[in-house]
Amino acid sequence: MKPNTYFEYNSNSSGEFGMEFYSINKYPVMDSNKLLESVWSQPRTLIGGQMMVESSNYTHAISSSKAMGLLQLKNPTGVDLHVYNLFDPYDNLKGALEYHGYLRRLFDDERLQIIAYHDGPTAVMAGKVSPAGEAYYEKVKNAQLNYSNTKIYSPYFIGGRVSYFPEDKISTEFKGGFAYRKVEIYGNVGLEFPLEQILELDSIDIQTDYGYTFFYVPRTNFGFGIKGKTVPEDIVLRVGLPWQNFILKGPENPELIYKHELTDSWTSKILINADTLLLSSYFSIYNLDLFVGYEIYQTSINLGFRLAF
Repeated sequence: MKPNTYFEYNSNSSGEFGMEFYSINKYPVMDSNKLLESVWSQPRTLIGGQMMVESSNYTHAISSSKAMGLLQLKNPTGVDLHVYNLFDPYDNLKGALEYHGYLRRLFDDERLQIIAYHDGPTAVMAGKVSPAGEAYYEKVKNAQLNYSNTKIYSPYFIGGRVSYFPEDKISTEFKGGFAYRKVEIYGNVGLEFPLEQILELDSIDIQTDYGYTFFYVPRTNFGFGIKGKTVPEDIVLRVGLPWQNFILKGPENPELIYKHELTDSWTSKILINADTLLLSSYFSIYNLDLFVGYEIYQTSINLGFRLAF
């Protein structure tokens, strides 16, 4: 998801509902000059300027065409170049330099090299230079002239949720996480308030819950980690790219999540665990996501929305 502040509401026909606020932001991980120290095959200011044009120096940028990372490489290109994780700034930079080297050998002309990075080498070899490619070349060269040391950013998030369960409880959860190169770390703290004790103004027996997930992502489309409380309880696997993946957890708390972005505005999702079998879809309209789902075990209809500010 893009850096932003989000409000989410969801409910079902069983009377349960929840509200959530969370924010996805960027934090600095390094100076751009530090990253560019590993650049030898191209002018460092050229690559520094291109990073700003492509991603505004954001390691987890994803374009509408599914290009990823600082220098916006697509996954098939990354695979061809033996780049392992396109969200790792060093891996992404390595892939971009390999690609630039290939284009330079192909055209022996910096202008065509940069245009081909945008339009693709096949089009440029056929003599088809698009107006967008020319504009891209001008943007990159202007950014090169104005390049100065700045920060490289990666994502973090913080959020909180309140949920209501009829005749049972009210629960709250606070959570956060961040990504650094090939590592992702998440944590949560939750509180549960028995509804009966609240209504009777009795002494409230507050239940607490907490947990963490440590995740290692050696490849763009594969990551694994552990999830638990004081000690690890589950192994977590994530297979696939951000817009289409499986997440598997177990053995203590087995769960399967499958997400598939069918179009730019329609995403389907399946969630299966010991208590839930939820089939759902998200429909995006500008900065609003509408959610509809059916929970088979409870035979309930789920509805909700997410608004980005």
